[in-house]
Amino acid sequence: MASALLHCALTGRPVIAQPAVFQRNTARRVQVCARQRPMIWYPNSEPPEHLDGSTPGDFGFDPLRLGTTKPRFEWFKEGELTNGRWAMLAVAGILFTEFFGIAQPWWDLGNKPLLPPPILLLLGVVLFGSGEAARFRNYQKHGGGESGFLNQVPFDPLGMKNDDMREKEIKNGRLAMVAFVGFSSQAAVQGKGPIASLKYHLADPFHHNIFTSKVGNEFAVAVVALALYPLLIEATKNTQGHDKVKV
Repeated sequence: MASALLHCALTGRPVIAQPAVFQRNTARRVQVCARQRPMIWYPNSEPPEHLDGSTPGDFGFDPLRLGTTKPRFEWFKEGELTNGRWAMLAVAGILFTEFFGIAQPWWDLGNKPLLPPPILLLLGVVLFGSGEAARFRNYQKHGGGESGFLNQVPFDPLGMKNDDMREKEIKNGRLAMVAFVGFSSQAAVQGKGPIASLKYHLADPFHHNIFTSKVGNEFAVAVVALALYPLLIEATKNTQGHDKVKV
């Protein structure tokens, strides 16, 4: 048991204790730290009860308690995964478009449609509408989780789905969503794409950054607020007299 606990502490993975030679242990398996996560989003915090570590990408982060009921939790999981996939496609498309000079800036590409707008609208309604309708039916049929694509649930034509790949997908999806917000913010503030903004910043880092932009004051306030948040958590711990607090 000691070696199992040490392995769990070092790797964060659950360990199943194998039955010993004694007969009374043959029908029993001891799972050590089954709900132990590799990390929590905030150190020494207590995650909400509905985040037990069984979901890929679960780091105990739900400050608004959006997933306290199972149907809603499954819906938000599906929504996050779907938006993450779209964000990964969008980020890759934006970088590809700007890097190869297809459109400068990248959002101008939509100003030159290949087909008349009414036809594009009709195709969008038919193609995306039918695809989303099938996805929603699969979601309802299988009781939540991964809704898949068309009749394959989950959509895995290459047979790559496992817990490790699921966690990598959700992590990359979250990163892509943050990146897309950054790309959109750069477009709104600087009027430049991500690659052009990077070149602009590297040309004079001390004068070309978020703090010297037209939203510099607002961003500074946000940074200060985020810096004070840990102090608020620690004050709550001391007030309640607990080592951990739910965040």
